[in-house]
Amino acid sequence: MLEHFCECYSDLSGPILFPVLGSITPLFIPNSRIRPIRLIGLCASLITFLYSPAPRLQFDPSTAKSADFGGPSKASQFTPSLH
Repeated sequence: MLEHFCECYSDLSGPILFPVLGSITPLFIPNSRIRPIRLIGLCASLITFLYSPAPRLQFDPSTAKSADFGGPSKASQFTPSLH
């Protein structure tokens, strides 16, 4: 979606961008206009909700690299003991 506009785009930009825009936009609407403020909030929530499964559906586990965190043997070196 946004990859055409910015090279630094990732699949998580949409679920982060829409709530931010949905929370900033009502700041520029007068307080007396309750209905548009609620509509903007609803639309931002629905777009975020509908867009959020996209990164999971596009995920390809065959290309994912596994991270080696050292396993329990290395982790125990950094764990304080109660001796």
